[in-house]
Amino acid sequence: MNSLYDKRIGLIAGNGRFPYIFAQEAKREGYSVVAVAHRDETLAEIENVVDELTWVYVGQLGKIIRTFHRARVTQAVMAGGIRKVKLFGNFRPDLRGASFLARLKSRDDDALLRGIANELEKDGITVLESTLCVPQIITTVGVLTRQAPSDRHWEDIRFGIHVAKEIGRLGIGQTVVVKNGMVIAVEAVEGTDEAIKRGGSLARSGCVVIKVSKPKQDLRFDVPAVGVETIKILRQAGAVALALEAGKTLLLEKDALLAEADAGGIAVVGVAA
Repeated sequence: MNSLYDKRIGLIAGNGRFPYIFAQEAKREGYSVVAVAHRDETLAEIENVVDELTWVYVGQLGKIIRTFHRARVTQAVMAGGIRKVKLFGNFRPDLRGASFLARLKSRDDDALLRGIANELEKDGITVLESTLCVPQIITTVGVLTRQAPSDRHWEDIRFGIHVAKEIGRLGIGQTVVVKNGMVIAVEAVEGTDEAIKRGGSLARSGCVVIKVSKPKQDLRFDVPAVGVETIKILRQAGAVALALEAGKTLLLEKDALLAEADAGGIAVVGVAA
């Protein structure tokens, strides 16, 4: 590859803060970031931290590939998710996207994202791990806040890890809300934040939230992540602890997130799962 393009990287940006944070860190490491952002999903301010930006609708796989080819991008990352409900609404596949979906045998997250990665690689675009450039925000083992869970809450966490791993294996979700040894809510198509809200309304107070990676998680995409907004929702839900799988979960805006948790008396812990 021409050395002029050795530090050029493509970014397929989904929702949330992660694409923005990834772009910031990649720029700090000297990358030129060519981004493809999804309409009604990706934060508009992504344009402030990338070198080139193209907007697409969910499903426009051909446009993504053409954009990277024009920019001579040969390596890319996928950062941030796409809400599954988009598959029922604002979904406008182009010919390449429609052809890809017609061949796909399963539409669970792993099959869909792995299939997209394979399509990109057929066209000479290698998909790298989305944790590239952001090792400092990967959850580590231990209590990360001033407050630690009580013994009873640790019991709920250990139970919740088992349940969350199982729903991940089934392709349902990655987050569960637990109180007193009972599963109060399970994440499905609505996403983590809505599952926490529902769990909090049912538990009323004192629940714990557990978020893990799926078994055999592919770190090239769909890495579980939480941010400051997640902590605010935990506070509203009356949650007392948030447990995250160490090594495979991202803490977006880490310092602000932990400060928000401390202010709300919420324990944040990284656990081996």
